Amino acid sequence: MRRGMTRRMSKFGTGGLVSARMVLLGALLLAPLPAAASQFNDGLTRLAEILGSVHHLRDVCGANEGSLWRNKMIDMMNVAKLSPKERKTIIAHFNNAFYEARTRFPRCTSDAAKRANSLFNEAHRLAARLVNGGKNAASLF
Repeated sequence: MRRGMTRRMSKFGTGGLVSARMVLLGALLLAPLPAAASQFNDGLTRLAEILGSVHHLRDVCGANEGSLWRNKMIDMMNVAKLSPKERKTIIAHFNNAFYEARTRFPRCTSDAAKRANSLFNEAHRLAARLVNGGKNAASLF
């Protein structure tokens, strides 16, 4: 069943995964100073949660990406230049989401694959909003 679930996630296979990575990293590298720091921090917190969940879901569904999503989390924190306290908070959100996903989806099921796809879609929208400071997010796609 694990191999079959990977096919269901194929939308985010090699090509889609590269796209997802580019959007997430692009959002962080190109993000202008946010109009509202709290909105930006909320966005980073949610991205951390998404990355934590995806880290487990992609692994359990056979994507064989190793520490890719954990490393993206580290990249995100480095680019955002977070204070030690902010880093601790973001890491806690990543870890909590990882463990929650692991508890909810101990093995790959169609629901796990759907959840991973849903999280990627949310990450795309969120990254676009962070890049554009909330304006014209749809224009990136």
